[in-house]
Amino acid sequence: MQKELDFKGLHLELLQADVDKEDFPRERFRAILRIKNVSESKKKIAIKEDGTKYISKKTGLEYAYQIIPYQFAQSDGTFINPDSFVDIKIRFDIVKESHSGDRMELELRDLAIIPLVLLDNQWYWCTNEIEYVGSESEFRQEMTREEKKFLKKQLKSKIEHFESIDEKFGLLLQNFSFEIVDWNTLQFFCEVLALDGETSKEDFNIDMVIYDKYNDIANLKSMSKYGNDFKGFEVFGFGPIQLDFPIDEISKIRIYPTR
Repeated sequence: MQKELDFKGLHLELLQADVDKEDFPRERFRAILRIKNVSESKKKIAIKEDGTKYISKKTGLEYAYQIIPYQFAQSDGTFINPDSFVDIKIRFDIVKESHSGDRMELELRDLAIIPLVLLDNQWYWCTNEIEYVGSESEFRQEMTREEKKFLKKQLKSKIEHFESIDEKFGLLLQNFSFEIVDWNTLQFFCEVLALDGETSKEDFNIDMVIYDKYNDIANLKSMSKYGNDFKGFEVFGFGPIQLDFPIDEISKIRIYPTR
């Protein structure tokens, strides 16, 4: 669980969750959500009132009463430009106070239902409980070229590569690149060169390790090369690699030679 959430090119942050004193005399419970577009293309956002709900330990289930600005509650939603954000107020009519263990569920139309939980007076995003809307195949088809470009750039920034290890093997690993297949599948490529043009006759492996958002090892791929077969330059390709979580939740990728 985390206080802020990066999800499909969006950055979500819950700014407030309390009784709205400006809503006199009703003073309904309100959640103020900041949604920022961190992708390189504009994104259309719509929040379903009949899919966004508060689950109270005291009063039970309640659906959202009002979403402001109202354009975000319309069926088509509205666009957020790159590097821009909007603050959205969501009101609930019955809830008057929150209690530890309460939940909110935000439904982004045609995208996902994203839950939050209140623990020790702090709201956290339940990233492991995100429910995608629509079938997996339909969801994959929604990825745009701009989203793939953004994810490639994001993944490159997460590569950890140790040149000192390369040197011990007489190798140089460079020109790392990705091919994004869908939200859960990727391919990885890198060039492997012999340092100073001198090829080793010893066998070696190139290992690629993917870590999830908890910094746990989620996937390990290894490619072997016999020393006599290595001529001093080769492109190594890994994949397709299919993960059981979205690739934008990868925390880091390590690439290094071994024997």
